[in-house]
Amino acid sequence: MRKRFGVLMLMLWGAVLAASNVARAEHFRLAMPSEDDDYIIGLFSLALEAADGDHSFEVVRRVMLVQNRALRALADDRARYDVHYSGYDPDREKEFAMVPFPITRGMLGHRLLAVTAGNQNILAGVKSVEDLKAFRLGSGSDWPDTKILESAGLNVVKGSDANLWPMLARHRFDAFPRGINEIMAEIEGDRTQTYGANMAIEKNVILVYRFDHFFYLSQKNRVRAYILEQGLKNAFESGALDAYLQKVDRFQAVFAEMKQNPRRIIRLKNPLWDQSTRQIPDKYWREY
Repeated sequence: MRKRFGVLMLMLWGAVLAASNVARAEHFRLAMPSEDDDYIIGLFSLALEAADGDHSFEVVRRVMLVQNRALRALADDRARYDVHYSGYDPDREKEFAMVPFPITRGMLGHRLLAVTAGNQNILAGVKSVEDLKAFRLGSGSDWPDTKILESAGLNVVKGSDANLWPMLARHRFDAFPRGINEIMAEIEGDRTQTYGANMAIEKNVILVYRFDHFFYLSQKNRVRAYILEQGLKNAFESGALDAYLQKVDRFQAVFAEMKQNPRRIIRLKNPLWDQSTRQIPDKYWREY
């Protein structure tokens, strides 16, 4: 009896400690690439406001690194940041404390295709994955998306993050799939660069697969990962998250463009999606 009571008290004490850890004030350091993404910063702030406890954060501007290097620095405790966001990959989920909430509600897996101006109807004849195989698509060398595109048998031309837009301008590939949450800002920004060509959105095709960015922390930061998970879910349930999405101008601009130019949907399977990720409730995902 005493032994059983002792075990019960230990379990109760562990629960009290966990609760106190979540409630205490935590300070987060969020990694951001050189170019700003105000949506991510605003979402992070919203999540901390919706979580229990009085938390704060700072944005750490990082030099443009290859994604895997930036994540490796986080895993090895060599980084100036303790939170990074990146696309889902099962290896990343195993290595890090991943917050199981899709932070664009699936927008990242809805891919419009950036093209050079004048090529906005280049995919007019594409009606299937087989048709799309005749075209070259650009993608990052270490992006999870590349594995998804290659798994579908598509012709993928790989490059570093910094080189992909110049490669499109030089016609090294025909189209550059970008999430609907990012394409407007990127095209407007890249029009100001000296790439030798203006960029536009192809008018006929959208690629769709279940995919998104997630927040990643080191394994030792599981309490902080739980704080973010709690905050994101609370913001979703209260309606604050959707209200925030509706206020992002570039999202509304791309939704309007998609309504004006309805596209053929080409669905791709995501071979990276494993059992644990499939357990993320469908209500957290949206069709656009």
